[in-house]
Amino acid sequence: MVSSIVGNYLLEKNLITAEQLKDLMKEQQKVRVKLGLIAVAEGLMTQEEADKVNRLQAVMDKRFGDIAVEKGYLTEGQVEALLKKQGNAYLAFAQALENQQLMSIEQLEQYMIDFQREYNLTGSDIEDLKSDDVDRILPLYLPGGTEKYMNVVGTALRTIMRCVDTEVYPEKAFLATSLEADNGASQLMEGERDVICAMAGKGQALLPTASIFGKEEFAEVNMDALDAIGELLNCINGLYATSLSQGGVSMELYPPEFSDKISGISGKEMMVVPMYIKGQKVNFVTAIDNRIEMKQEV
Repeated sequence: MVSSIVGNYLLEKNLITAEQLKDLMKEQQKVRVKLGLIAVAEGLMTQEEADKVNRLQAVMDKRFGDIAVEKGYLTEGQVEALLKKQGNAYLAFAQALENQQLMSIEQLEQYMIDFQREYNLTGSDIEDLKSDDVDRILPLYLPGGTEKYMNVVGTALRTIMRCVDTEVYPEKAFLATSLEADNGASQLMEGERDVICAMAGKGQALLPTASIFGKEEFAEVNMDALDAIGELLNCINGLYATSLSQGGVSMELYPPEFSDKISGISGKEMMVVPMYIKGQKVNFVTAIDNRIEMKQEV
């Protein structure tokens, strides 16, 4: 998720091209993050010190960490801590940027300062973003005072990451009473608290999600494609209901409803979370103790 958030920010600022971003996503899957890059990112070494150790590795049969300790740049404890960060997605993206010779980790970190300022984030918020942990990232995108939506939206994001698009990422969520859409699906859960979830889009925005989850190449967002979206909602809500049942809360799931001819979704209060799934903007909508409905075209 963090790779898409940061990558699309760099794209918006014309620092990389769309083609370069596509290549970076592929490269990221293959890279092993170098210890020197992590040390620089953590502020434990300068780029010059890391470059010096890299040059020494060319003439010494020793690991980066061993040389850095010998030179007094790092302690053994710091090396051990850095090794644990080699699977971090943000650092893997930074490594891919370096491998593609697009920018150094120091340059990326400077752009992240601009990102932080532009989106009015704290240093702690940036660390949450870099963690690539949905539960830490999601609060940055939800409005204040909407913690009750965290669990269901988090379940939706994690399920979409597992089943549809590993690089799905959200935009700022918002509370609304209406939302324009051309097609969508919804599902009601009744229990101690009534919860309803929906996925809606304009035009063919839902098509990649339906095709990937439904394991069928749909030609358009028709009722068959929306049936697959309904099944995705059923999967999300089933997992959400299971998590609640562990706390003793029982929920009854109703069959999903869907339509390819709507004008929008409305309700007294609903949380709208725009998500980019396979490059298409899809709205995940949920309401708790409020009913929402898909308005049919007249």
